[in-house]
This record gives sequence, C-alpha cells and structure tokens, in this order.
Amino acid sequence: MKVLSYMYEKPSAANKVYLMRRLFNLNMGEGNSVTDHINEFNTILAQLESVQIKFEDEVKALILLSSLSDSWVATVTAVSSSTRENTLKLSDIHDLILSKDVCKRDSGESFSHVSNSALNTEGGGRSTQKGQNGRGKSKSRGKGQTKFQSDIIYWNCDKRGHFTN
Repeated sequence: MKVLSYMYEKPSAANKVYLMRRLFNLNMGEGNSVTDHINEFNTILAQLESVQIKFEDEVKALILLSSLSDSWVATVTAVSSSTRENTLKLSDIHDLILSKDVCKRDSGESFSHVSNSALNTEGGGRSTQKGQNGRGKSKSRGKGQTKFQSDIIYWNCDKRGHFTN
C-alpha cells in the first residue's frame, strides 16, 4: 500500500500539474450532490497538500465557491457581497453551503422537479380542441361581441357603465 501511495502521491511536476488541473476544473454539475462535491474538493486539497502545495484558507474558499453550479449563483453573490473587508474561511463556506443544501432539499427545490414555474409550459399555448367548423376555439370576442357596458369602469371618474356624449 505504501508503494502505491508513494507512486501516486510523489511530488513530481506532472503529478502537481494533474492535481492542480483537477482542482481548477472541478465543477459541480446541476443536480449533483453538494456533499459529494465538497468531499471531492477536500480530497483534491488533501492530495495537493501531500505534494507540498498549500493554499491560504481564503483561496480555498474562493475556489470552492467558484466550483459550484449555476443554481448557486445567488448564494455566491450574497457571500461575496457580504464579505468585502473580511476574509473568507473555508469552514464557514462549507457550513453555509451544506445548510443551504439542506434548506433546498427540504423545500423540494430541484431542477428535476420543476413545477409551476416559468419553465413549465404545461397548459400554456394553443388549445388543441376543435369547434364545429373544424377550426380551433378562439377565446377572443368576435365582431359585435363587446363586453357589457355596465361592466366597464372608466378610468377618469371610476364609475361603471355610463356614457358621456
């Protein structure tokens, strides 16, 4: 086991480049587990530390925030806006991300379960029902079918259904 560990964790330039690429190209896919993403992030950081590459805590936090999927953009923006003068801590970012994930799961927010939203087009669009003449039903009024004048509220005087001649 020690031989395998030495072989894959030796501090060669190629191994360092490989691990750095893995870290910087790490992106959480939409709908993927946040916990799995954080675990993979921590694993890569541990491997980098084993080859004597260490990052400051704030840099680690920023890399983690930048690796989150697009559905986390509001959280990333909120964190970056609220910490203008303070430095970020990786442990705080871990806690924040995990707590937001729990809230999202509890509220049922997920891209795979989108319903009653702007993306959901069920029921929208044209009707497929046909009338007697073979044409689609129109919900608009035809010529001569005006709204009852008693139902009209005039904007100038706020009174219903009267005419001024």
